[in-house]
Amino acid sequence: MFRQRVASSLVGIPIVLAVTWIGGLPFALLIGVIGAAALREFYQLTGVDARDLRSLGYAGHFLLLLLALQFGMQAYYAGLVGLFLVVNVFWILFFPRSFLAPAFLLWGKVYITTLLSFFLLLRGADNGLSAVMAVLLAVWASDSGAYLVGITLGRRKLLPAVSPKKSVEGAVGGVAFSALVLLAAGPYLGLEGLLAVTFGIILSVAGQAGDLAESALKRWGNTKDSGSFLPGHGGVLDRLDSLLFAVPVGYLFFQILIWQGGRL
Repeated sequence: MFRQRVASSLVGIPIVLAVTWIGGLPFALLIGVIGAAALREFYQLTGVDARDLRSLGYAGHFLLLLLALQFGMQAYYAGLVGLFLVVNVFWILFFPRSFLAPAFLLWGKVYITTLLSFFLLLRGADNGLSAVMAVLLAVWASDSGAYLVGITLGRRKLLPAVSPKKSVEGAVGGVAFSALVLLAAGPYLGLEGLLAVTFGIILSVAGQAGDLAESALKRWGNTKDSGSFLPGHGGVLDRLDSLLFAVPVGYLFFQILIWQGGRL
């Protein structure tokens, strides 16, 4: 398992970093494709199995990201409201189809598409490359630290009803790894000292909350992994869950404490 995780990371991480560095349309396409793969797993977990609804979900996903890329988040949220209306009309036309499927479809738009759109906001900023790199490094360090500390020192269960294998020690290890990595990389990213450590702690906590949220979803869906796309890692959503919660928190951090303060 550990070797598979390392092998997958050695292949996947350089690709993500390269496309992040390029930015622009390639980065947006990467976000769109990853998001669509995560939506597919989300629909499987939640029982959205009707082909027409899934097609509407995928089309809405790419359309919303295109709106964000071309016209900004105001257009995105207008499109999200428009999609809400379309899905509701769709449900009315096919009544008495179960309400759960369209409800989960819309939930997926908030959970995956909307949260992912903050990557486009971050990367599109003047110092967007550094901002995205900071989020990625912090979350990857947190995930690795939580895993390594958890399997070696983990004793006390964190939330056994949600994720039986996660430990308090692992969670603390994740926070520590994230803070240390950003402290080391901070000067290259425009983050120094206490600011880098604080950012690492905040992102680790947000990322672990995202991990637990997806764990709860899998427990509810009575499945171990969201999919089998990545050897040793499970599905795309299993790799994306921490980032989904961390990236909007990271955007707020940069927007309020860095960009508005004139630090970057």
